[in-house]
Amino acid sequence: MNSKKAFYLGILGIYIGILLKIMVFKQVDTVHLGHMMFKFGGTQERPANLIPFSTIIPYLLGRNGLLIGALNIGGNILLLVPLGILSPFIFSKINWKKILLIAPLSGLSIELLQVYLHVGIFDIDDVILNGLGVILGYFFFGIYSKSSTSSK
Repeated sequence: MNSKKAFYLGILGIYIGILLKIMVFKQVDTVHLGHMMFKFGGTQERPANLIPFSTIIPYLLGRNGLLIGALNIGGNILLLVPLGILSPFIFSKINWKKILLIAPLSGLSIELLQVYLHVGIFDIDDVILNGLGVILGYFFFGIYSKSSTSSK
């Protein structure tokens, strides 16, 4: 293994540790936005969501407040973007087809781990949003790699 790949594997390991801390164990500090304060974490007491878009659509329509919706949707997407960016640095033969497999499996793994450890509920919308984050990260990597090769 070359030193570049080892470096990116190290970054991936740190990222996965942070991701588990935030998404599985819900160890997130209070977030302050202006005069508002948001406390994240804790196990929700509701049934599993197995119906796609049943929480995403109300968030988009602002039924729970637009800011809460933006934080939920944006957070679930943004937290998985680094995985999509890092994947091509670690797996040299990765392509769109493989990313389309990795994306939902990543979110599914997080949700199943939450259920197994009894620290959260299964939410298919989180799987969708997490997968979208991985795909966006891979897309950003593609833009970066094209711009860096065209500038040489």
